[in-house]
Amino acid sequence: MNFDKRYAEFMNATKSEAGKDVNPGGYYKAIWARDAAFILKDQFLSGQYESTLYQSLLIWSNQIGTEVSPLLLYCSNLKKRPLLYGRGSPELNFKSNFVDSSTINKFEGAIPTTIYFERGFCEIYGKNPDIDSTALMIHITSWILTNLIAIKERNENLSANTVTINDMPSNKEGQSIFLNVSLSGIINFFVPRMLKAVTYLQSRDIDNDGLLEQKHNEDWMDTLLRTGKVVYSQACWILALKSLSNLLKIIGNYDESKNLENMAYRTIHAVEEKMWSNKDNCYADTLDADLHLDEKMHNRLVTQDISLYLVALTESSQDIFTDNNDNIQITTNGELYYKQFNHDDSEIHQRAINTLNTLKKRTWKNNLPLVTEKEVAKTGPWRLNPHEYHNHTFWAWITGIEMIARNRFNMMDDFTYLLSKFVSEDNVIHSNMLHEWVHPLTFQGNGAYPFRTGISAIRIAVTEFLIKNMVQKCQ
Repeated sequence: MNFDKRYAEFMNATKSEAGKDVNPGGYYKAIWARDAAFILKDQFLSGQYESTLYQSLLIWSNQIGTEVSPLLLYCSNLKKRPLLYGRGSPELNFKSNFVDSSTINKFEGAIPTTIYFERGFCEIYGKNPDIDSTALMIHITSWILTNLIAIKERNENLSANTVTINDMPSNKEGQSIFLNVSLSGIINFFVPRMLKAVTYLQSRDIDNDGLLEQKHNEDWMDTLLRTGKVVYSQACWILALKSLSNLLKIIGNYDESKNLENMAYRTIHAVEEKMWSNKDNCYADTLDADLHLDEKMHNRLVTQDISLYLVALTESSQDIFTDNNDNIQITTNGELYYKQFNHDDSEIHQRAINTLNTLKKRTWKNNLPLVTEKEVAKTGPWRLNPHEYHNHTFWAWITGIEMIARNRFNMMDDFTYLLSKFVSEDNVIHSNMLHEWVHPLTFQGNGAYPFRTGISAIRIAVTEFLIKNMVQKCQ
């Protein structure tokens, strides 16, 4: 395989998607926070610093219980929107409800699942705000700010103290949505909101064992009715804690940084102690016995999204970005970034390798990695047929996460094989694979097209691969 040509073809063919809005693409017009986290990272890696700040500020301005800051935002449309919840919850009969004052206090600090800017409301899909939407926005916002600080320290072409956001939309009076503000002002906008979000997520550890609990459909796979302790959700939480801890350390808040670091390692310890399955030879969800849940789910059905935990384990301090000409830049922290890929023979490392081997053995079907190892009978709010949506299908989004994990654990043959599902040996893009999801028997693309979340996840994986190889050549 000529990987260089395939890399270039995929990145060039999908470059235009990285420069668009952070909605998932296709017929999706609203913003899903969990999807936005991947799209924002792709945009930042493509050098679109101002755009990522603009979109991040808009998302955080819709944090539950937090007022929009007049110091940073000036837009008549940014008023508090009605907030709905419960459409994905069997306990609420899959019906939307308006959040009342007593409920909103319980949700304070969370990010809504979906922000419908055009329709003028926000939605929490389940009974409670999903863990991943809030945690992934903490993670990516901290990552963006950390890298922006590094860029300003190293690039003399950028002002050391201010960020000017040009060519951004105006409000109906024709006034700029953003004022020119200092970088410290931007950080001061985000950090209190992210700490409030951390406080909300802490409240989801109901039994104080270091693991967050969720109710039905409070994660990306919002039809499988998972309830209990989900590996993927713990991974999102760990990413949030690590990234925010790193940012706080850089800006001099050492005590809070250390506190979050300790919380991250407590969660990792809890996952290792309670969510490793010797029987399955991989990490597995610990789900509640629940009449709404498919029996297969009770029996530790293997899901592809456990690979995000391996990404969270290997996430560390890093300053990696591209300039506005799409040239990869590696800062003096590049060596530290490379070191995250070097693993000893520890038990956790072996468990990670075993998990990736188990995923290949049990979820790869018809030469495609699928999001569930088997078909699931019970789903909701609507019943899914086999090979439909989340039910035993291929998703580029989650495959991108698995590719990141395989790259970080040096499973390069598997990584390049998965890339070949998107680009042929003749360097032709398989456009059907850029749909939201793919039928694993017919290879027919379904759902939204082009699905920006999946495209961004693959682009991030390929970019990491390139950076890793560039760093290795410099050693």
